[in-house]
Amino acid sequence: MPVITTPTLAIAYTDTGPREGDAVLLLHGWPDDSSTWDDVLPALHEAGLRTIVPSLRGFGETRFVAADTPRTGNSAVLAMDAIALMDGLGIARFMVVGHDWGSNIAEALSVGWPDRVQRIAMLATPPRLGGMPTPPFEQTQRQWYHWFMATARGAQAVRDDPRGFAHVHWTNWSPPGWFDEATFARVARAFGNPDWVDVTLHSYRARWDEAAPDPASVWLEEAVKASATLSLPALYIQGAEDGVNPPSATTAVPEKFSGPFAFVTLPGVGHFPQRERPEAVADLLVTLFTGDPATLSDTIYRSQDMSKFKPLLAGAALFALAAATATAAGVAQARTAASPLTQVATFDHQVTGVAVTADGRRFVNFPRWTDDAPISVAEVLPDGKLKAYPDDTWNSWRNARANELPVGDYFVCVQSIVPDGHGNLWVLDPGAPGNEKPLEGAPKLVRIDLATNRVTKVIKVAADVALQGTYLNDIRFSPDGKTGYITDSGTRGAIIVIDLESGKGMRALDGHGSTQIDKSVTVMTDGKPLVRPDGRQPAFSADGIAISNDGKTLYYQALTGKTLYAIDTGLLREGVSAAQQAAGVKTIAETHVADGLWMSKAGVLYITSPTNDSITRLVGDHVEPVLTDKRLRWPDTFSEGPDGRIYVTASHIQDTSWFKPGAPASLPTALFAFDPVR
Repeated sequence: MPVITTPTLAIAYTDTGPREGDAVLLLHGWPDDSSTWDDVLPALHEAGLRTIVPSLRGFGETRFVAADTPRTGNSAVLAMDAIALMDGLGIARFMVVGHDWGSNIAEALSVGWPDRVQRIAMLATPPRLGGMPTPPFEQTQRQWYHWFMATARGAQAVRDDPRGFAHVHWTNWSPPGWFDEATFARVARAFGNPDWVDVTLHSYRARWDEAAPDPASVWLEEAVKASATLSLPALYIQGAEDGVNPPSATTAVPEKFSGPFAFVTLPGVGHFPQRERPEAVADLLVTLFTGDPATLSDTIYRSQDMSKFKPLLAGAALFALAAATATAAGVAQARTAASPLTQVATFDHQVTGVAVTADGRRFVNFPRWTDDAPISVAEVLPDGKLKAYPDDTWNSWRNARANELPVGDYFVCVQSIVPDGHGNLWVLDPGAPGNEKPLEGAPKLVRIDLATNRVTKVIKVAADVALQGTYLNDIRFSPDGKTGYITDSGTRGAIIVIDLESGKGMRALDGHGSTQIDKSVTVMTDGKPLVRPDGRQPAFSADGIAISNDGKTLYYQALTGKTLYAIDTGLLREGVSAAQQAAGVKTIAETHVADGLWMSKAGVLYITSPTNDSITRLVGDHVEPVLTDKRLRWPDTFSEGPDGRIYVTASHIQDTSWFKPGAPASLPTALFAFDPVR
């Protein structure tokens, strides 16, 4: 087997199937080895999938690089091994199938790297999302070996006879006669790895807090415990005769998945579905990982002759897995519709803006609307953690210290962050905590050099440009990076134009009907008008903004509106009269209540639709749906990654204390991504 060397391991693996195919990472369990997938791989290759199959640390030919590295085996550190392997192979995005240990590695990968893991299949071992409570006595009895290994005598017994210890589980976990001794002997060679016992003991002790997880992986272990659900397309395969995790121990599994999901029980199958019924597992995986799978037929799972298993496929458009939950008798139930939306990160505070740079760095911002957010602008690190950006000082302003710190030198209430395509990230700070009046001297644009992570320019928006009722909402830049166009969504809507070299600004379309609220529009969410306790509706003027890729056309819309407008950017300059500008406004399309706009590199204009948790796109003189997902509670702001994926925040405006008295000041929110429309 080839080997990839990481700082910790020399990982033995196979890389087979079409090189140009979508990648699938297959992770074996315990006590097993990488050959567990041998009879599944041909079908995946025939379906056009590239397969990566490693030997986990402590198994087979995989070895630790250094003698003094702790022989840890908790799921999170195994997930970090998997990421190191995929990084070494240069594979950015992939799908995962895991059995037993591999099942929990797959979920850890989905939590830690949600922008990289596209779909998962988990076999025979339920997720640990939300933590692992002590199981009921009946299940504890099945897991006797966990507790046995936590004792000194048990650990020594495993050291004395690792092969015998593994064999008893193969015998007990599946129906009699499912394997032959020659097969077990071949697999058991993997248990001769000098680190197999130590990795095994640590894995089982760590899951019950009898040992600490690998220190490098604590962040991911905590993230898995803190996660309630996964939203990516997922499949759980259950053997009806599983002797360690029977159906009675997995009834809560569907609750762990909020997106497209299927729970499939295979009659007559024990704990090793991929070895016992490889053709059935292969067909299920092909259904999950390719095309447009339809509801799985219950008649398939009633049959004991699994060689005849062929899941029904329908369509070849957007992925839409209608979940099939089969009981031991084989009853299938449809569960949820699919979503192409992937959750990238979650936050403890209300997020609005997102920015993705040309090299793939991701940034978000948190306005001070209903809470005193501890960070205004943050970089989302690869592990999902937030780092104040560009530093702690710029993020140190607080509502409680409003009279102590000069508002022009700190982020006060950041609304938007946008890269200019010239190596800079611009921070748009309306300087109006609570979305109320701007503090004097606080409205500003801050330029950060992405190469040095230092502030290189601060443009304070003059008081005759940022008026008392102004709220600087979002910004777009001319292709040459010399001009910024900002929507004023405040009392009197306008387009604010900033010369980024001189810092001078002007108001255009100030008070023009195209930049004002549409009084005929009622903002609806959850099927009813969105109003504050005193009866006020949201009243936001010009909000969403986008610029054509050639920089010649600016698109904009009032949030409290239903019409998309555009204007030639050549009219947005000094010397052009208000009348000329007004005459140049074009009505593009009737839309819907909209917040964020984004012109993709491919020339597609995307629009958020907060009233129905949706995203649409402009097609000619009308809009058409792209996706709807209940997790998009007020889809807010877009950005585009270097690979063309579109990122969008969900700011949950309708869930704030503005509209729901008694709601917490700090709202949990999230960042999502989806593939562009083709």
